[in-house]
Amino acid sequence: MKLRTKWVLSFIIPSLIFSAGVFVAQAPAVPEYDLIKTRHKGSELWLKDRNGHLLHQMRVDNQERSFTWMSLKQASPALINSVFESEDKNFIHHSGVDYKALVASLYQRVFKRSSRGGSTISMQLLKLLSKNRNYYSGITGKIRQVRDAYNLEQSWSKDEILEAYLNLIPLRGENRGIAATSWALYQKSPGSLTLTEATALAVLIRSPNADQTVWVRRACQQRPTNCEQFKNVIPELVRKSSAGSKYQSALHLAQRLNKTFQAGEVKTTIHGDLQTYIQELIQSHVSSLKKQNVNEAAAIVIENETGEVWAYVGGSGLSPEHKYVDGIQALRQAGSTLKPFLYATAFEKGLITPDSWIEDSAVDIVFERGVYKPQNHDRKYYGWVKAKVALASSLNVPAVKVFKLLNDESFWENLKALNFRSLQNPDYYGPALALGVADITLEDLAQAYRALARNGLYSDLKFTSSAEKNVSSRVFTESTTSQVTEILSHSENRVLGFGLDSSLSANGAAVKTGTSKDMRDNWCVGYNPRFTVAVWVGNFTGEPMWNVMGVTGAAPIWQKIMQHLDERFPSTEKNLSFQQKPSETNPQTYPRAKILYPQDGMILALDPGIPNENQKVPLVIESVGKEKLFWKINGKKISANSRQLWEPQKGRHVFELIKDNQTLESVTVLVK
Repeated sequence: MKLRTKWVLSFIIPSLIFSAGVFVAQAPAVPEYDLIKTRHKGSELWLKDRNGHLLHQMRVDNQERSFTWMSLKQASPALINSVFESEDKNFIHHSGVDYKALVASLYQRVFKRSSRGGSTISMQLLKLLSKNRNYYSGITGKIRQVRDAYNLEQSWSKDEILEAYLNLIPLRGENRGIAATSWALYQKSPGSLTLTEATALAVLIRSPNADQTVWVRRACQQRPTNCEQFKNVIPELVRKSSAGSKYQSALHLAQRLNKTFQAGEVKTTIHGDLQTYIQELIQSHVSSLKKQNVNEAAAIVIENETGEVWAYVGGSGLSPEHKYVDGIQALRQAGSTLKPFLYATAFEKGLITPDSWIEDSAVDIVFERGVYKPQNHDRKYYGWVKAKVALASSLNVPAVKVFKLLNDESFWENLKALNFRSLQNPDYYGPALALGVADITLEDLAQAYRALARNGLYSDLKFTSSAEKNVSSRVFTESTTSQVTEILSHSENRVLGFGLDSSLSANGAAVKTGTSKDMRDNWCVGYNPRFTVAVWVGNFTGEPMWNVMGVTGAAPIWQKIMQHLDERFPSTEKNLSFQQKPSETNPQTYPRAKILYPQDGMILALDPGIPNENQKVPLVIESVGKEKLFWKINGKKISANSRQLWEPQKGRHVFELIKDNQTLESVTVLVK
C-alpha cells in the first residue's frame, strides 16, 4: 500500500497537474517585469547621517510599509541563501514548479494533515502580483498557478523573479519587502545582514506574524548551530517590531527632503551626534525659560567651506501642536541681525571705516512716508561712538544714520545678493530696514553670515552627500568682511550693549544678536573659521517673550554649540581677527579719550548671595594713541588701563577720566 501511494503521488499526480496546467483555458498574459518595478513605490523615507548611521524614519505612505525597489546586489548572499533554504531550495534548477516539493506538500496535507506548502518562489510571486486573491485558491487555482509559474519563467529571468519576490513579499506587521523589514528589525540595509539575522528574517516569510516561540523554533530548525543566538535575538526583534521606529532625530529635515526624495534611503550631511546634542540642549534651555513665555527654539550648523549642513533642528519638540513647524524656514522679523551687512555696505563704498565716529543722539529721520525716530533698546544715547562699537553694541541711531548716509538701495541690493528670499521692495521698509524690520528665515540668516566667514563669498547649502558642489558668488570684498569679522569678534566693541563678559564670548568667534519688536523673536548668529551657527528663540504662535534679550535667549544656546564644536571639531585657523589701523577721521569736537563703562546715571544692585569681593564692575575707556590717563574714583586717583575691574560698594560714586590733571569726562553711578 505504501509503495502504491508513493508511486501515485510521485508520477500520476504530477502528470495530471502538468497536463491540466498546460491545456486548461489560455493563461492570462504575464505582466512585464519593468512595469511591476516602475509601479512599485516605497512608503518610508530613511535618512542616514554623514557616517551612515540611521538618523530618521519618516512614513510617506500610510497604506503599507515598503522600501524603494531593492536590487539583488543590495541583498547579502546570506539573506538570499536563507530565503532559498526557507522557501525554495531548488529555485535555480526548476522551471517554475518544484514537482517533488509539490507532491510532498500534497502528501502531507492528505495523509499527515500538515499545512506544509509546496509553492515555489515563482508560484508565490504570482499570488503577490494577482489582483484577485482567490484566483489561485483551491485545486483549480493550484493548477492555474502551476501553468502561470511556467509561463512566468519563460518571460522573466530568475534574477527578475527573485528580485520582485524580495521586494513584494509581506512580512512582519505591515512591512512589505525584505528591505523594509530589515530596516524595521535591524535598523540596517539587507546588504549588511549577518547569517543569523538573515535566517531570522527569512523564516518569517512562511508566517510573518508568528509568535516568539514559533519564530525561534523555525529559525532553529533551519540553522540549528545558531539556535542559542536566535533565543537571545528574536525576543528583542519581537519587541522592536511592535514598538515602532525610535529614529526620529531629524523630523524637519525629513519633511524638507521628502519634497525631493519621495521615499528610500538618503545619506545626509548631518552629524548624528551633533544633531542629538543640539536637540537636547534646546529642550533644556527652552524648559528653563518657560516662565518667560519661551516655548520654542531652532538651530542650524553649517560647515563654511563646503556648505554642508551638520545640524538641522527646526524646533524643540516640546509642543505637540507645533511638532511639524520648521523654525529654520519660518519667517520672523530680523531685528539687529542685519546690521553687519549695513555697515559692510558702507565700508565697501568707502563712506566710513570701523574707526569712524558716529554721533548717537536723538534724531528725527524724515523720509517719504513720514518722520522716523529711532531709539536704542535701553532708551539711552551714548554720544560720539566709533562705528565698530555702534555695530557690535547694536546701537540703533547710528545704524539709521549709516543707512541715510548710503542714500541709495545698495544695502537692500546686498541683502538680495545674499539670497534673503522674502524681501519686499526697499520702499516698503524705508530707514527701518537698518533695524531689521524685514521678515527673514534662520536659514537665510545663517547663509548670509557664512558669506562673511568665507570672505564675502556666497553659495548654496548641501543637505545630502549626493548634492553637487555649488558655485560661489562674491557679495563683499575680503577687506570688508575682515573688518566686520574683526568688529564682531571682540568683547570690548560690545561693551555698551552687552558688557565685557556675556554669552557672546566663544573663543574669538564673530557673533551678533537681534531681538524683534515686542520681544517676539530673539536671534544669535556667528561663526568661527570652520562653522557658522545660527539660533532662534521665541514662539511659533508669534506671542512675545517676557524680558528675554540676546544674551539670555538665543546666545546661551549659540555659545554652548560653539564651545562643543571647538572641542570636537576644532578649526585649523586659530584667529579670525583682522588687525585694523586707527582711523584719523575723528571729529574735532570729540575728546581723544572716553569712558565706555560704566554709564552716567547707571544703578547697580549688589547680589546678597555673592561675596562682595567676587562682584566686580568693569571700567572701560576708549582712547586713540598712547595717552597717559588716570581714573579718579570718588576723588581718589588711580592709573588707568584700557580695562580693569572695580569692587562696588553701596552708595553714590563719581568716576572721572583724567588727562594732564584735566577731567575729560565724569559719570555718576549708584550702587544699592
